[in-house]
Amino acid sequence: MSLAQVPIELLQEILTYALEGNSSPANVLSVNRQFLNLGRPLLHAHLCFRSINQLIRFARGTEALACSPRSLSITLAGGMADFEVFNHLAAALQRCKRSMRARNKQQSQSLEETPSEQTEGPVQVPLDMLSLRLHSHTNNPYLGYIYEALSLANPKTFIWMGPDPEHHFSTAVRRLLRVQARHAHTGWVQQIVPSATYHLIRALSTWTAIEHITLTNLSFPSDELGVNTPFSRDAPLLPALPSLRTLYVGQATLMPPSAVASMLALPEHAALLSVRLVDTYRHSIWGPRIRRRDIEQAAVALAHLSEDARAQLVERVRLVVSCEKKTERIMGGDNGDARGVLD
Repeated sequence: MSLAQVPIELLQEILTYALEGNSSPANVLSVNRQFLNLGRPLLHAHLCFRSINQLIRFARGTEALACSPRSLSITLAGGMADFEVFNHLAAALQRCKRSMRARNKQQSQSLEETPSEQTEGPVQVPLDMLSLRLHSHTNNPYLGYIYEALSLANPKTFIWMGPDPEHHFSTAVRRLLRVQARHAHTGWVQQIVPSATYHLIRALSTWTAIEHITLTNLSFPSDELGVNTPFSRDAPLLPALPSLRTLYVGQATLMPPSAVASMLALPEHAALLSVRLVDTYRHSIWGPRIRRRDIEQAAVALAHLSEDARAQLVERVRLVVSCEKKTERIMGGDNGDARGVLD
């Protein structure tokens, strides 16, 4: 059977499989015009970049997209992160905005409507998912692009993970130090650094549709010693996000339990149903992991709440928060604990 005889639905499935994970999708789309016409909407609906050059080429494109993107992902192998990766991401999202604006304008003209702010296109690009697997660097002079880029999107699901395999424990370090610590199968190196996390949290505050957040391999810009941060000690871990339903934080350092308690105390987080903290640390990885009772104690200590409010917050912590041990260490503060839930 020739390709001309293959049903459209089956051909779309074949193209979806051929394009998924393909580092050179143009090779597939250039087979013939039918592949191009069917493949472009599949490619543009789920934008996937595996190199800086791919991202730059897309950002510099001028042709309108075949459809509005539903997801966007950037996956860069360890050590490949360009200092200006978020500048390139911002340019890519700007291209998406231009394409959406042009499409909305065409639709309004075909309906003989007067262009409005809504038909001209959204301020942010709505996405079902925005996923990043890449490093950040303490000596990157362009970390401000993190906010500029991420605030151009409005995802329902956001994922930022380090590029290392799951069994590697890699986390951020401060300043320009590069510390090697040995875990069960590997060392750890800097990934999402505190200054990058700061700009990320600023961007999160602009998202009105966010429902699910996954953050791993990061160091928060606050700690109980107050040495790293413009944040106050009892500042919430995340800003008010009324639509947020689940939060997963893994392999994180410098995360005060009080920040989690303060976040759950915000009435704007009433929809938050699950907070999973996996291999998270109050200070460094050499100390004990955060346990749920640490967050309960932090809730009791929140001075701005009444006694009844603190009691209700403790019950909410017990209902919503799960602290877990996943990655083993050769040595360290709580190495004798079994893997699993840490109460």
